[in-house]
Order: sequence, then structure tokens, then C-alpha cells
Amino acid sequence: SVHAPILALLSLLPPFGVCALTTATVIYKDVVAAYLLIGSLFSAMISAILKRVIQEPRPDRYDDDGNVEFGMPSNHSCFAWFCCTFLMMYVVQRRGVWAGSKLPSRRRDRGMSTKETTLNESRWWILLAKLWNFLHTSFTIILALFLATGCTYSRVYLEYHSHLQVYAGSVLGMGLGAFWYHLFQTSTVREFLIQVDGAISQLECQRIATCCHEDGKRD
Repeated sequence: SVHAPILALLSLLPPFGVCALTTATVIYKDVVAAYLLIGSLFSAMISAILKRVIQEPRPDRYDDDGNVEFGMPSNHSCFAWFCCTFLMMYVVQRRGVWAGSKLPSRRRDRGMSTKETTLNESRWWILLAKLWNFLHTSFTIILALFLATGCTYSRVYLEYHSHLQVYAGSVLGMGLGAFWYHLFQTSTVREFLIQVDGAISQLECQRIATCCHEDGKRD
């Protein structure tokens, strides 16, 4: 089938997602990515526990070796919809502040001669920022829905799970994703993430200053 290679790739969304979040956490020091990574691993743990409790076998496949494997709920569906739900709530609730923060509309231009000119141009930049935010948010939501839906469907198409198993995994992932985002919105978690981000920034500044100092000594 023409769709088989695409669905096979979509079925690998969880390991690709974990690698991407780990890269963003380690290399870019992104605390939100780290928080989402911890949440995705938490959702996978919950799904694995439920599999052991429910003990519903996977559907019969052509390459079965006789070993009974449990498939209720689907780990892949749970992971995909956990990340999808969290990302959609994140981009919508943030109202584009993070998406449009680098646009010129966020800067104050002191070179304007009159207040009227500054006001008119600032309105254009605000409209541009709103347009960018709409396009950015829409693209993120559509991409997240496509990947989550594709990953879920691939598990049924490749006969690793039944329809009921992927439905259960999807609902579980949505619920855990919404819970994880609401936990993210609490003052305790937000303050903790802000402190961690500040500490990381200070360490990066110290590292850069040390490197510059060492380079200066060599010169």
C-alpha cells in the first residue's frame, strides 16, 4: 500500500518525540520542553500500568510468535494525544506572546518624528503580529492534530491495536495532557520553572564569560 510507509513513520512518533524533547532540553535548555518530556514519560508509565492491570491482548498479527502481549490502552495513542493536547492548550492560552515576541511590534522605535506617525506604524505592526500569531497557532494546532491522528490510525492499520485500544489510549492521553497543562498553570510549578530557567541562564552567562576570559588570556 502507498500509505504503509507514511503510517509506519507516523507510528514512530513517540521515540521521535522523546528525542526531540530531549534535544530541546539538553541543548537549548528549554524548561517547557523538559516539563513536557517529564509529562510524556509520566503518561507512558500510567498507560503501561493500566496495560498490566487490564491485560487485554493485542489483535492477532501475521508475525505473531505465540507470546501474549497486552494492548489496552495504546501507549502510542496515549503519548501522541498527551503531547497534542498540551501543545494546543499551550499555544492557545499563551495568546501568541511567545510566537510574536521577536517581531518589531514589541520594540519601541524612538526615531519617529511625530506621535501620529508612531501610532499609525505601531498599529500596522500590531496587526502584523496578530496575523503572524494566528498563522503560527493555526499551523501548530493542525500539525499536532495530524501527527496525533496519524499515529493513532497507524496502530490500527498496522494491526498492533484494536479500535477500542487506541480510543482508550487517546482519551487517556487527552485527559493526562489537560491535567498536565493545568498543573503547568499553577503558581507553584510556574515559579519553579522560572527559578530553574533563571539558574540555567546564570550558568550560561558564567560559562560564556569564562570562555571570553580564557580567549582574552590567549590573545
